[in-house]
Amino acid sequence: MPFSSRRDTGVVLPCAGSGTRVGTERPKKFLELGTKPVFHWPLEVFLAHERVAAVVLVVSPGELASQERALSQSGHAAHLASGHLRLAVGGAERWESVRNGVAALPAHCRLVVLHDVARPFVTGSDIDAILSAAESDGAATLAMPCPDTVKWAATPLEALASAAPLVESTLDRRRIWLTQTPQAFRREVLSACYDRLPSRQDLSLTDEASLAEVFGFPVRLVKGAQRLHKITTADDLEWARWTASMRT
Repeated sequence: MPFSSRRDTGVVLPCAGSGTRVGTERPKKFLELGTKPVFHWPLEVFLAHERVAAVVLVVSPGELASQERALSQSGHAAHLASGHLRLAVGGAERWESVRNGVAALPAHCRLVVLHDVARPFVTGSDIDAILSAAESDGAATLAMPCPDTVKWAATPLEALASAAPLVESTLDRRRIWLTQTPQAFRREVLSACYDRLPSRQDLSLTDEASLAEVFGFPVRLVKGAQRLHKITTADDLEWARWTASMRT
């Protein structure tokens, strides 16, 4: 694909996790959703976006050859040949997988977008909004204002013998947002975070926005949408299949 100053964005799609909480034998990213696998829904939206120079799909080491073959057979051979679509091998932790994906992006990608493939219904407008915020502030994430009253439990869930903790306090939901993806960053922000990460072995991070926060970078909250709900449980998968049926 010819270089254009407008194509200044690289996308990393972590696709190396097991994703088995949905209750199926196959990881959720490979399950059929309408006429194609779950991860193909966001993949095709990012490939079609005018600012995206490259999309890196990060897969488990044992899936590299099979996924390249499957992508070629599903109409993505030209994207693979041109480098518009690339594959990278995941690491032991999620952040390592993302770092490997970022390293595989072309050097001219000054903005990096990260997206959970289990949120299949991302749109071009979502991408536009998150890129605009990242350009201005350095880091941004889509998120939804919390609609519910939020309780702070006296005991962490994993420390309980049963799922019935006592309430310690009630939080002010007016300041609580539920994080979604895509998330976007100036590339130098992510690079600075990864360079400093070895000094913080105490961290347990579930997304890159948290990584930016830890190292003092401001993160802009951009209002997302209910359709960006993540497929985690069997009920989520049923909802996603119904939503996909309305779109095909």
